Amino acid sequence: MRLIGLALMCLLAVSLPARASGIALVIANERHEHLRDARGAQGLLRLEGALTGAGFSVDLATDLAAPTMRAALSGLREGIERQRHQRVIIVFAGHVLHSGQSAWLLGTDARSPDLATIDDAGLRLETALAVAGQLQGGAVVAIADYGYPGSPASGLAAGLPDQVVVPQGVSLVSGPADQIGAFGRAAARPGTTVRAAAGQGRSLRLQGFNPPYLTFLPEGHAPAAEGDNRAFARADDQGTVEAYRAYLSDFPDGRHADTARAAIAQLENTPERVEDALALSRDERRAIQRELTLLGFDPRGIDGIFGPATRSAVAAWQRHNGYEANGFLNRDQVFELASQAARRAAELEAEARERQAEQERRDRAFWRESGAAGDERGLRLYLERFPEGLFSAVARQRLQEIEEERARAEALRDRTAWDAARALDTVDAYQRYLQDHPQGAFTEQAEERVDLLTGVVEPERPDPQIEAARNQEAALNLPRFTRVMIEQRLALLGYDPGPRDGTFDRETRRAIRAYQRDNGLSETGYMTQGMVARLLAEGIMRLFE
Repeated sequence: MRLIGLALMCLLAVSLPARASGIALVIANERHEHLRDARGAQGLLRLEGALTGAGFSVDLATDLAAPTMRAALSGLREGIERQRHQRVIIVFAGHVLHSGQSAWLLGTDARSPDLATIDDAGLRLETALAVAGQLQGGAVVAIADYGYPGSPASGLAAGLPDQVVVPQGVSLVSGPADQIGAFGRAAARPGTTVRAAAGQGRSLRLQGFNPPYLTFLPEGHAPAAEGDNRAFARADDQGTVEAYRAYLSDFPDGRHADTARAAIAQLENTPERVEDALALSRDERRAIQRELTLLGFDPRGIDGIFGPATRSAVAAWQRHNGYEANGFLNRDQVFELASQAARRAAELEAEARERQAEQERRDRAFWRESGAAGDERGLRLYLERFPEGLFSAVARQRLQEIEEERARAEALRDRTAWDAARALDTVDAYQRYLQDHPQGAFTEQAEERVDLLTGVVEPERPDPQIEAARNQEAALNLPRFTRVMIEQRLALLGYDPGPRDGTFDRETRRAIRAYQRDNGLSETGYMTQGMVARLLAEGIMRLFE
């Protein structure tokens, strides 16, 4: 940003209004090409409002190299000479070096100046003081001293010297940038002395002309009143909180101060700003969306983002409760919304408890009418009506027991019928078994026996080894208890012997042959004394594992 140059300096000398209170030049060198930036220096550009309001013709310049700084000061000198100004203000913010007697205000092109090159790197302070001295008694030079970053060359030191030779009638004020800004605004107020203005900052230093009672601008200074009006008009034109605050900063006691404060209050109390001031977190916004949903005002999602749908839901809730339906919440409305949602949640919980109690009453009543008797039809009716009811587990357990009892009874009838058929060992007996028990456990054996008895298949010639094994097992005369243990042991070893009932049927023989094959024994399907001892011994040993 460069707001001033040689061309602007020429204009400065010919374009000043005749009614101007004075002339002001503000140079803020914040960004440097080779040195560390003087951060905050450009804040002094905000002095324009106060100085313009006081009737000063103000030129602003920022980030000037040394030659341009000298050109700007030359333009200021010509303006002072050509116009009948009563006052001059020169403000500089940036890096400063001194040699004990002289001081230089550095340009943004300064590198690492020494005594031989310092005049090329900056503007001599005494030159600025001499230009200001053209208006003795009405001249102020203000320096926001940022010192010097790094180590200065031999013969130079950072900042201003302890004592500066100030021309007669010139006031030199130095200190931090923020306090220089406060000084400038105070000096622009009519009826304020330079001494009083310098009192705005504890770190400000005032040297040179310092009359105790002479004000910089007289009380009731007319251009200041006009500047007050113009400054407020600009602020009112922008219509923002920032603009009104800038006006009050320059004219805290201005004729429009009350109006500006009222405008700020009105702007800050808009629904948007009121809600923004609550600084609602994402979780708090989600909670508000849940509360709206609970009350029947759908925000179309609970994501913590107040989009159009949420704003519509808020507006609907506000309208329902007699508030202005603007879609933005204030603190009282947030509390009221939360309170209503809590009450509604309690109501819904009570309603849910009542529904649950009523459901349980119907559940218990139907159980007494159907499943409590324990019959299969009643149990199935109950589960059809209340599949997850209070007694559903009891009903399913009882049905399982009924089905197991039925299965055991059917297995017993099947076994009894098969034993009867085997005892008769006739085609009619086997066919009667197959007719009565088409899905029985012995249908395959019955069909094979029928085929054999009817001559469909020829009887196998007995294998002498098999016959010997059968006779050998028969001679063992194994009791039923031992047979059951043998079947159980075969099952544990992974050889399925069928029902563990002590009857060595086809499945049992198949399991015995598989065991014999896996253990290198003759595959006869019949037990030997050695196999019995081995299986029972292994079973007993397993008990101790």
